[in-house]
Amino acid sequence: MKKIILCLLLVAWLSPMTVRAFAVDLSCWVDDGTHAAPETAEDATAFITLEALNLRPVPGTHAPRITMASRGSVVQVTDVRDGIWYAVIYNGMRGYMYAEFLEKLDTTPFVPPDLGNLAPVEILDWHSANVLLTRHTAVTIIDVRTGISWQVARFGGELHADVETVTAEDTANMHRAFDYTWTWEPRPVLVIIDGRTIAASINGMPHGIVTNFRNNVHGHFCLHFFGSLAHGAASVDLRHHNAVMEAFFTAIQW
Repeated sequence: MKKIILCLLLVAWLSPMTVRAFAVDLSCWVDDGTHAAPETAEDATAFITLEALNLRPVPGTHAPRITMASRGSVVQVTDVRDGIWYAVIYNGMRGYMYAEFLEKLDTTPFVPPDLGNLAPVEILDWHSANVLLTRHTAVTIIDVRTGISWQVARFGGELHADVETVTAEDTANMHRAFDYTWTWEPRPVLVIIDGRTIAASINGMPHGIVTNFRNNVHGHFCLHFFGSLAHGAASVDLRHHNAVMEAFFTAIQW
């Protein structure tokens, strides 16, 4: 009997310690108000997720996941002051997302570029464009579907021009023109080279060799002109050919 009583006393004495040892410290999940997100989406700004992102109740990867927003989701950003974590509203849920993979949506209506000061648009064959498009010289690209423009510089390419965006801002503008989705699908564009306006086509998938490590994209893009070929191809890529023609006929109607 004495042994039983001693055992019970020992268990009672150890129980608080055991509870404390296995208790979960929830203090790290409590929002202390310093990062409180606004209650509504008033004055919020639309951003798009560049990757699948977790929505968390407080800033930090230690916090549990409320839900996950797939790549290309639109979220309402309500507070950017933290700089690393943005306060957001996603599908009616408030929380925080990692800022590096959020990009501001530009909802500016499309306005055709002012071609008054540009030379008339022309179709230039690849042989002539190849000579004209010198390496490491920035040229302006104008997307004919959105009017968005950015700069690229050629670093190589024999069958077509291999180009890179010049700055991170150029990359952001190009990404916006491609509706925030990198894709192999060609876009009809105009290229401004030495005062000439030339119909062309550019793909929107960064790939391969990188020479510019300051433009916030890992890879280069393929810029095609009339009659240019894809890598290793013996014939014209009809998608790029059609995009060149779309660029030409769209521009002459502006």
